[in-house]
Amino acid sequence: MDFKKLFFPIGGGEELRERIHAALLINKYFGSHLSIIACQLDPETVYNTRMTLRGGIMLDEFLRTAKEELAEEQSLNEKIVKEECKKLGITYSEDQHTKNSAFLRNMLGTRSELVEKHSKYCDLVVAAVPPHGVITGTFEASVVKSGKPAIAFPRKMTEFKADRILLSLTGSTSSARALHNALPIIKNAKEVFCITSQHYLQDGMDETKGRILNYLDIHGINPNFEVVKTEGKVPGQALLKAADKYEVDMIVAGIDTNTGIREIFLGGASKYFLENTKYPVMM
Repeated sequence: MDFKKLFFPIGGGEELRERIHAALLINKYFGSHLSIIACQLDPETVYNTRMTLRGGIMLDEFLRTAKEELAEEQSLNEKIVKEECKKLGITYSEDQHTKNSAFLRNMLGTRSELVEKHSKYCDLVVAAVPPHGVITGTFEASVVKSGKPAIAFPRKMTEFKADRILLSLTGSTSSARALHNALPIIKNAKEVFCITSQHYLQDGMDETKGRILNYLDIHGINPNFEVVKTEGKVPGQALLKAADKYEVDMIVAGIDTNTGIREIFLGGASKYFLENTKYPVMM
């Protein structure tokens, strides 16, 4: 698939500049257009217009101050995006037909609702892993509810490449979908490492391995194959251990649409995986 339009929601928390920089790195890799949205609540919808604050401060005065702060935040977001685009040689343009470009839209409303709505109209979602590994409404709305392929990336990432890829397979529908979505990237990788675990072997190791390798071979992919042990490990730990072992650039893994991002391959991504990953993961 040719990824022409990427979607990146700016979530909450620290590392604002770092997250924007990381999303732009991914966009530069694909040479696509990155649609960025930043969402804030409209002060007038949050506070009752007839309300009077303590100390005699009238609400209209408070709202005026709140709107000024909102404008400052929106201006700062735009300033950072433009600066990071300039650093990476990316064109800041609203024209989505311009290759290697990006544009920021500031929107008013509930972030998770806006993200879920707008993320459905792109080729690929890119989202920073949530702070401290705790899944947020914004993260789940973009990565799970969009229905699109997604790359979740570390909150601080200084380089994005896909020369060495770790492919984790379970035989599940979500795993097959992740493999399909990532095929264009995997085919261009220099090395591919494929892992599964004993728990997911359906008909024995040789049969499972043969079936996987037979399919990948038709696409010109010849991976290294390993069955990893997951017993006694924190959910997500085996996946990260394999990524460290093979010194990969990116992970490809499926998500269970019933339980969402919480159930990435090898026992679940859970808090441990999201909090500790050094690698972008395509799902």
